[in-house]
Amino acid sequence: MNTDRFSKLPAVIASFVLLPVLLEILAWYIEGEEYDVARAVTVISVIATLALVATVLGRIRARLPVLMVVALTVTAAGEGVLGFVAAFGPVLWDGGVPGEVHGLVTAGVSAFAVATGAYLLFQYSRGLYLPHLDAGASQPPTATKRRVIGESEILIRTMPDIGPSVEKALASCVSMVDQDDLHFVAYYADQRCCFYTDVLDDADLAHFFHDTDQEKRRDLYLKAGSQLNWLTGRLNRQLRQVEGGALIRTVLDVERGALYFYWIDETRYLIGVTLDQRKVGVADDKMAQLVDMIRGHFSLPPLNQRERPSKPGGHLRSVPRGERWPESGS
Repeated sequence: MNTDRFSKLPAVIASFVLLPVLLEILAWYIEGEEYDVARAVTVISVIATLALVATVLGRIRARLPVLMVVALTVTAAGEGVLGFVAAFGPVLWDGGVPGEVHGLVTAGVSAFAVATGAYLLFQYSRGLYLPHLDAGASQPPTATKRRVIGESEILIRTMPDIGPSVEKALASCVSMVDQDDLHFVAYYADQRCCFYTDVLDDADLAHFFHDTDQEKRRDLYLKAGSQLNWLTGRLNRQLRQVEGGALIRTVLDVERGALYFYWIDETRYLIGVTLDQRKVGVADDKMAQLVDMIRGHFSLPPLNQRERPSKPGGHLRSVPRGERWPESGS
């Protein structure tokens, strides 16, 4: 399940700080002792503000680096104005800024600049940082059901509000996944995963899971799907001058299996996974066929029409051991 590390922060602030204050007020009311109400109101206001800030950070954390840079720019501009007033105020209009105020503001801006720089350097040291993808703008599908087709036990998870066309796309995906080749398929529309189906829990695939379990692997696949869509969009913008059309297929052929990105139209795409390196080509063909089936559900023409020879060979031939190698090389 996709957990939000910021979601519980307001509750933690309230329970550890605000709750004792409320209990103290209650004790003061019961015992009739004097209590500084102004102090209690101040503490409650500060804690409520912190909880509100924590809640806002939890919602905008996807753009947190950008917001920090914007805030740093604004504070730097304010510091520049303050420095101008402190330097030229006594000369231009017989005014100025007290040295204590100027010193405190400068120290605060410097501390904020150091914190922002350290945070950004840490993030970029981790490699390519895609904060809006790590955050996850929407929750993954949660409605779960299982179906047994042949020898495969298929897991199906959907969003609750999918329409008839998406239901047909789901049926097509379920018909394609099996424990032999295509093991995971996810369908995305409008930058959210509408459903995914897989056979990762099948006993025949248990030897593919060592350091991560099936649920963790599903979360990784869903996040990779969002990242591939973002990267594909950037590549499309960079390759627009080539006039070759949209990038419709991306295959990440890893050491053990492959991850597929297939474009359906401007707002829809598929993510597929095979865990078996021997079935990379078969799963790729299935994904191409699946995309054309789904495009048909939305009254779109086929996209991945291709032919492959029944037996690979081409112009290559084996050289017998007794035959001399030609010196010309051609």
